[in-house]
Formats: sequence, C-alpha cells, structure tokens
Amino acid sequence: MPFDALVMRGIETRLTKALVNHACVRVQCGPDRLLFHVKNPHGEPFHLLTVLAPGVQRIHRTSRTTLASKKATPPWLSNLLPFTIRAVEVPLFERVMTLTVESLDDWGEPMVLKLIIELAGHLTNVVLTDENNLVVDAWRKIAPDRPGRQVWPKFPYQPPPRVANPLNTRDLADLSPWARRWLTEGGGTWEQLARDFQQGFPGPGFTLHNRSTEEVWVYPQAGYHSEPAPDLEQALDAVFDRRERQNQEDQLKRALLSQIESRIAHLGNKLSDYSQSREQDEQHWKVLGDLWLTHQYAFKADPSLTELTVEDYQGRPMTLTLGENETPAGHARDAYRQYKKIRARKEALNRLIPLLARERQELEAFRDEVRAQSHPLDWYKSQIKRTARAPSEAGERQSFRHFQSLHGLDIWVGRNREENADLTFHKARPDDIWLHTKQAPGSHVILSCGKTDPAREDLLDAAELAVFFSAASASSHVPVDYTRRKFVRKRPHAEPGQVLYQREKTLYITPAADRLRRLGAISEKLVGESRTPT
Repeated sequence: MPFDALVMRGIETRLTKALVNHACVRVQCGPDRLLFHVKNPHGEPFHLLTVLAPGVQRIHRTSRTTLASKKATPPWLSNLLPFTIRAVEVPLFERVMTLTVESLDDWGEPMVLKLIIELAGHLTNVVLTDENNLVVDAWRKIAPDRPGRQVWPKFPYQPPPRVANPLNTRDLADLSPWARRWLTEGGGTWEQLARDFQQGFPGPGFTLHNRSTEEVWVYPQAGYHSEPAPDLEQALDAVFDRRERQNQEDQLKRALLSQIESRIAHLGNKLSDYSQSREQDEQHWKVLGDLWLTHQYAFKADPSLTELTVEDYQGRPMTLTLGENETPAGHARDAYRQYKKIRARKEALNRLIPLLARERQELEAFRDEVRAQSHPLDWYKSQIKRTARAPSEAGERQSFRHFQSLHGLDIWVGRNREENADLTFHKARPDDIWLHTKQAPGSHVILSCGKTDPAREDLLDAAELAVFFSAASASSHVPVDYTRRKFVRKRPHAEPGQVLYQREKTLYITPAADRLRRLGAISEKLVGESRTPT
C-alpha cells in the first residue's frame, strides 16, 4: 500500500511545524512531480517533494535539491512566487493537503490563496484556488463538459468525494487496507488509533520489509520485519526512490524484451524467406540459355517461326517463344543473366543464413538471460539503445561499406555525399590511401594502410571497388585516381564530398567479376545493398 491516509496525517503534523510562516521561493517541475524550495531562516533550506504519479504519489520533505527530469513551471505557479505558507490542513482520513499561502497581487497587495494537493489514487492533481473558492488554475484541468467533477479556471472548486471517518463509524471497510490489517492481525485497537491520529502520529514511524515489499508506515505490521525510522520523511524518500527505480527497471526490462522478441521474429521471417529463395533452381535458366543458343538457327531459317518445342538434357519438353522485336541471342543473354544472378544470390545466402541463424540463437540466449536476472537501470538503457540499432542482414551495419583486401587490409566505401565527407575527413588517417574514379561520380574509397605502402593487389582491390560503386561501373578501362588522404582537401563552398587533391597517381580498371565476388561486393549488391554514386 503506498502513501495512505495515516501516513498523510503524520506528514501533516511534521509539515505544519516545518512550513508554516516560511516562504517558498522557487518551484521546480518535472513530468509528474514538483519540488518546492522553502526558505528556512533558522536552518538549511527545506525541500518539499510532491509526486503525482499514480502508485507512488506522495508529499514529504526530501533531501534532493533538484529533479532528474524537468519541464517548464506553469505560469500560474511561477507567478505566485514567492509565497508564504500560512497553514497546512488535511481533512480527516483524506489524502488531500491544502496549503494556505499568501502572495502579492499585480498591485503589490497581499492576497490569500489555497494550493490544494490531491493524492487520492488516480485523481492526483495540484489546484490553485482564490479566496472565493474559484479555481485559478490547475496542474491537470478537467473541462466542464467532461464526465465526473470539473477542475476549470473561474469555476467553483469541487473537492474529491469525501470518505467516511472510521473513527466514528468503527467500520473496518472505511479503513485503508494496512490499518485494517493492523487492527485485525497486528493487535491494534480503535482507541490507540484514535489517540495517535489525534496527535498526528508523532512517533518515528517504521520501515517494513518482507520478501517482495518495502514500505514505510506509522505502525509495525504483522508479517513484516519492522525497523523504527528515525525520520519518517527520510524513510519515505529512500523507500520510494528505490521503488521508482525498480518500476523504471521493470518498465525498461519489458521494453527490452519486446525489442528482442521483435528482432527474433524478424530474423525468423528472414530465415524462412531466404531458405525458400535458396531452393530456386538456377540450372533451369542455364539450360534455357543453352537451348536458345542451340536452336537460334531454326528461328533465323524461318523468320515467321515464333514458337518452338524442344527437349532439354533430360528429354523434357520446353517451349521457346519468340516475341516481336526479340532475338534468340537476347533470350539467351537474359537467361544466363538470371542464372548468374540466382547463383550469386545463393552463394550470398549460403554465407548469410548461418549468420542470421547464429544471431537468432544469440538473441534467444540473451532474452533468457534478461528474463532470469535483474540488472541496473543504466544497463537496460544501454541495451535498449544497442538493440534499437537494428543490424543489417549481413551483420551489424557499419557507418560505411566495409571490405577486406586480399592481404587483409580494411577498405571503407562511402554510401552517399555525407558519408564520403565523413569517411575522408574523419574516419581516414592522414597516410591512408584515398581513391576515386576520375571525372565520374562515385564513392570515396579508403584503403586503410597507414604509412606502409600497400601491395599492388590490395590497391587494385580498392580501385575495383571505387569503379564498382561509381557511375562508370558498366564501363571498361576506367581511370581511378589515388593519393594519400593528407593530400585531399575540401573544395571551398562546395557540397559535402566534393574535394580537391594532388600528388595523385592513376590506375585503369576494367571491373572483374571474380575479384568483386572475392571482395563480397557482387553478393552484397544481390542481397540488397544498392550502389549510390555521388
């Protein structure tokens, strides 16, 4: 049971002694809480915390001097500052505290208002009313046309529904659950409750523990390990701080598990789709291309022939259909192209599917670990941020395309103008090799070799990628300039990625499928990585 009416009564007596005739000079606001800074002329400043979040709502003195999460203070509250607290009142067995405050109006004349703090269940609110009991403004306003009670400026203030006074009714149903249990199981009496309630529970209060709960209350409680709390408000501060942190951890844990489950399901769908794609028969297209080349002369011999039924290598009939403005050689070329595309995709999938399966297995193990263990708040935040960065199908996506040369040197390729600029002027070291197609839009390429001179094959690997990720990828004998990165500088007043360079040398490259396949560039493109010349 969170902050109940008996604890509220104990807080009322303590705040009456600490706040009356003292000035509040500042108010900090968060999404669901307020922190009042009260100037105490006889000691340290007094900080009054009001939390409006259902389940952890409360009001008490706190040791904290600032809020972790802040929002702007409402004008109606900031305009009230500074104000002097003249009285603290709580109706019998209610969780509504009224602070009678005195402030100055626009003409410098004193005015008396009431700051009403409602902490009853989900009806948490802070309402400011004037001397005529009209609402000036509120933390949460409820329009007159809404069902239930209204909380609206210039309308009369309507308090939450009153509860029965159990000291009069002597009905257990009118008590909070903790007080009811204290009377029935803890050996308490109505007389003791009435006496202590009248005195405002001046005792220290108790911190209560069991396996799953930690609470602060005015009496010991059956079934709990009870320890006297030297300071009831400090005990509330400590216990609720731990509870809120635990609530945050539980919430983040659920969010993290949801992200993990979503990623596992996504990987399962990918694996299913890729497994079906891997079952495609590329040989069908190779045979079809062979048949078109074998029987092309039949179509040449009879120009009116548009359809020919032939047998494949296993004796199965296949029909070759030639449309208008089509040629057998064109059909053969398309069939061979489809054969190579499917074969390259299957090679890529053979490499990719085990990676995805391993990632799913690791995520399932990670999910089980998250479910089984508790972790600190910062750990959940970091894991959620990490999980939110969804990996690509070939592993976690790098900031740039990444390849490795024949001898294991890293090759980095930009995807767009912004990445080109970032790669060249932030990622690359001064002595790395920078490459770019000459007089053709394309990606910046960095061969990460430092001060060493790379082997020719490594240089050719990088140059091949510069051509492949450029507008000249379908050309032959393409010139590629290369130089040390320190000889590259930004072009003044130009778009990102546009550069000037010197001391360059030039290679002439004709794209080679075998080299690109070894580097992984062709497979990468077929899996879904598009080239973005710049």
